[in-house]
Amino acid sequence: MNIINKNIIFWLKAIQWIVIWSTIGLVCSSSGYGQHSIYKLEFPVNTPQYDEISPVLSNDGRLLFFTRTGDPDCNKTLMINGVNLADGSAEEYNQMVLKIYTQIAGRILPNPLLTSYNQDVWFTWMKENRPEGIAHPGYPMNSILPNSICSGYDTGSRYIVINQFEKSGGMSPGFSVVEMYEDSFSFPTPIVIDKFRRSGTEINLTAGKEGEVLIIAMPVEVRSRNMDLYVSLRKSKDVYGEPIRLGDNINTIYRESTPKLSADLSRLYFSSDRPGGFGGADIYYVERLDSTFLHWSAPVRLIPPVNSPADDSYPYPSDDGNYIYFTSNRDGSSDIFQAQMIRQPLLQELKVTIHIIDGNTGKKAPSEVKWGDAYQPDRPGFFITKNGIFQYIFKENKPVVFSASNRGLESPEVIVDPQDMVNQKITEVIIELVLPGKLELTSGSVAKVESPVINALATHEKFLKDNQIEDKIYFERSTDKILLESLPVLKKLADYLHQHKQLNVTVSGHTDNVGNEDALMRLSMERAEAIKSFLVKRGINEERITTHGYGATRAVAPNDTEANKQKNRRVEIKFDSDN
Repeated sequence: MNIINKNIIFWLKAIQWIVIWSTIGLVCSSSGYGQHSIYKLEFPVNTPQYDEISPVLSNDGRLLFFTRTGDPDCNKTLMINGVNLADGSAEEYNQMVLKIYTQIAGRILPNPLLTSYNQDVWFTWMKENRPEGIAHPGYPMNSILPNSICSGYDTGSRYIVINQFEKSGGMSPGFSVVEMYEDSFSFPTPIVIDKFRRSGTEINLTAGKEGEVLIIAMPVEVRSRNMDLYVSLRKSKDVYGEPIRLGDNINTIYRESTPKLSADLSRLYFSSDRPGGFGGADIYYVERLDSTFLHWSAPVRLIPPVNSPADDSYPYPSDDGNYIYFTSNRDGSSDIFQAQMIRQPLLQELKVTIHIIDGNTGKKAPSEVKWGDAYQPDRPGFFITKNGIFQYIFKENKPVVFSASNRGLESPEVIVDPQDMVNQKITEVIIELVLPGKLELTSGSVAKVESPVINALATHEKFLKDNQIEDKIYFERSTDKILLESLPVLKKLADYLHQHKQLNVTVSGHTDNVGNEDALMRLSMERAEAIKSFLVKRGINEERITTHGYGATRAVAPNDTEANKQKNRRVEIKFDSDN
C-alpha cells in the first residue's frame, strides 16, 4: 500500500488531460442533399438525465458507438502502479478519484462522477438504421478516466480514442488506437503526431478510411479557447507528420471543432460557433478541391432541422451519405440524432388534411391558412376555409410549414415533411391547427393513415403502437416508482389525450408469478395508479382514466424463463371513446 501511495504523486503530476465536451458554445447544400426526417435515437441510447455525445459508426455500419457523460454507473477501474484501486480500500479509491477529477477540472468537484468529465464508451446495434439494445464495454476500453471513441481508423475493426494510457496506470494527452474483437477491445496503443499541441480539453480528430490522413481540431496556441482545424499526413504506421493549419476560409477567430471526413475523403464536416448561424454551434461542410487536403471550398451550413438555435456538433455521416448522425442539446441535455440527407422522389400523391380547431369550443372554425417552405421566412401560400378544413397536395419532396389565423388569433406552426410519409409508407397525414383559447389543446399531428380515417379507434391504437408506449414504461424493481426514462412517452401520451378530448384510457398492470399472489395483485394496481396519477398531474381529467391490477392472472407467456417473465411484467394501455 505504501508503494502505491508513493507513486500517486508522480502519476498525478505527469497527467495532462483531453476531455470531449457535450456543448460547444460554452462562452444550402449541394444537389441532392437536404436535411430532413430527423430522428432522436430512443432510450436506452439517449437518456433524459445524462449527455450522449460523439456518435461514431463502425466501419461495417452495424454498430454505433457513442460517449455517455456523468453516469455514475461508469467503469470504475483505476490502475496505479499495476494495481486496480477499485479492488482495494473504498476510502482511498474515492480520495484518488476526487484528486484526479479536481486536476481535470481545475477546481474541486464534490460529486465528480456526476460531471461531464466522467466519460465512458457505449454502443448500440443498428438494424435498418434504428438502434437495438445497448452495450457498455469493460476495461481497457473504459475506466474511471475520460474515455471516448472519436473516429474509425481503417477498413477493419480499429478505432481512435482520446488520450494515451499506460498499462501500469496513468494517462497522457494525445490519441490511441484500439481494436475491437467479438466482445472486447485491445489495450490502447499510442498514435504519434509530430509537434502535436497537447493543451486544450476539446481536442478531437477524424481519420481517413485507410488512415492516410488525420484532420485534427486543436487550440491555436497554448491555453487558447480558440480551436482550429489542421491536417496531418501519415508517415508510417500510426505515425503522422506535423499538423498544418487549414486556410482562413475554414478557420476563424471562433471555434472550429469535431471534424469528420466522408468515406470517399471528398467532404469534411465540422462544427463552428462563428456568427451568422442558427444559434450556438452549427454544423458545416466543405468540399476538397485537390489531392493535398489543404484546399477546400467555402463552408456550407446545414439547414434545419439538423442545425438549430442550440449547439449542434459531432457530425458523422454514413458511408453512403444517406444519413448523418450528430449531437445536439436542443432538448436540454445532449442527445444523439439521425437525419436522412438524400431525398427520395415522390412516386405517388401525398396529401395533408388540416383541421383548424377553435381553442374555446374544440370545434372546427373558419380560418385563413398560410404555408410555405419550412425553413424559409416567407409564407406565400394562402387559403380561406369556411368549414375549418383544408387539403394540401405535395408536388415535390420538401418540408412545408402550416399555420392558421382567425381575427388576430394565430395557431402555432406545424411542419410536415413528405419524406417522413415516404419512410412510413403512408399517403395522407391529418393535422390539427389549434387557435388560442381556454381549452388545453395542442397543435400537432393527429393521425397518419394510408386512406381517409374510417375506424377512429384503430387510428388511435396506431399511435400507441408507433410510439411503443407500452414497451417504454419502466418501474423500479418491486415498486410503483416510474423510472425517469419512461417520462417522455408518458408525456407524449398525456399530450395525445389533450388533443383528443373524446378519448378515455384504460391502464392495466400485470406482473410475473414471482412472489405472494396478493402482493403481486397489489403491486400491479399500484403501478396502474401511478400512471393515472402522472396523467392527472399533466391535466387529464381522472374520470377519463380507468385502472386495473391483474397481478399474474393474465400472463401472455409461460413464466418458465426470465425472458418470458419479462414479457409478463408489463403495463397495457387501451383507448376507448365516449362517442
